[in-house]
Amino acid sequence: MARDRAIRPRPSDSTYLELVRSLFSTLAPSVLMSALLIGTAVAAIHTDPHPWIVATAGIATVVALLRLALLFSLQRRVDHESFDLAAARRTELTFGITQISFAAALGAFAAACFLICEPAHHMIIVALIVGYAAGVAAGFSLRLWIGVPAILLAVTPTIMTSVYLADNAHLLLAGILLVMMVGGIGSMVLRYQAAVETTELRQMFASLARRDRLTGLANRLGLEERFAHGIKDGEVILHCIDLDRFKPVNDIHGHMVGDLLLKAVASRLERLIRSQDLAVRLGGDEFAILQVGVQHPNEGELMARRIERAIAAPYVVRNCDIEIGASIGSASSEEHGDELDDLLEVADQALYGMKAKRRGGAKLAV
Repeated sequence: MARDRAIRPRPSDSTYLELVRSLFSTLAPSVLMSALLIGTAVAAIHTDPHPWIVATAGIATVVALLRLALLFSLQRRVDHESFDLAAARRTELTFGITQISFAAALGAFAAACFLICEPAHHMIIVALIVGYAAGVAAGFSLRLWIGVPAILLAVTPTIMTSVYLADNAHLLLAGILLVMMVGGIGSMVLRYQAAVETTELRQMFASLARRDRLTGLANRLGLEERFAHGIKDGEVILHCIDLDRFKPVNDIHGHMVGDLLLKAVASRLERLIRSQDLAVRLGGDEFAILQVGVQHPNEGELMARRIERAIAAPYVVRNCDIEIGASIGSASSEEHGDELDDLLEVADQALYGMKAKRRGGAKLAV
């Protein structure tokens, strides 16, 4: 079990979505392979209309056409904005069944041709299955459960029929195909490992670029991206937060305690929000919360009051009892437009207007 996990690391959800999308990066090889198989099937029937040739060629042709229709349909699903984890799993399952069925039809047709057709036609069949196996190794290696069975089903029947024919040329061919098949599967496993590791690293660095290093909250870049998506879902409210009495904490207790206090504030803010909302550290002792999908007029003011109460609750940091407050300014997209910079400016004005009146308090910009 441990060895299996080492060979096939479980990707994160975001990596999994990217791996599924990679299956549809280009459909040109699938179209070409289907056309070659159909052309070869028609030629085989014309040359030798044996019942087994007709049956396997007919099945292969039907499967190839259905495969193309499904692939184009699935590609439209992948390109849709609402392509989520559940949709990815359904898409991958359908894609996998389609590809494995195609490989089985190709393998059966190839075996029938080897057993019935003249040896001169064997060269065409070998070229077809080797080309298919190479395409699978290149295109499906990021999803091993599809790629490995596809290669086995496409190549193994030809190996078995070559062994059955038992002459020196066919035995040599069987050995060559076996070595190529094993090598192809091995290279697929290695490529899968490398692809998962590379994708995870890229996503990790992308996430770090959108996160504040000290608190782990989103930074300004993360806020911009979440706002761009959130504004499409309806009204958003932006709360800008400035901590009161934070500077004396640094002066009296030192920057280490100050940093720990900022982390504690960040933790409290994260506990206040829903999954679709976002807590942000803008810098220094300035934070923000973005409410997304606001439906009721008083949601913004209620959130501002909750923020104020949460931050005002006492802290114990390295055996130091600390009390701070927060000045909060809020702005809504319904009242102030759908540009983030405009909402930040309005919320800042409301915040500093409140700060000028008193230390701590919440004000919803109007």
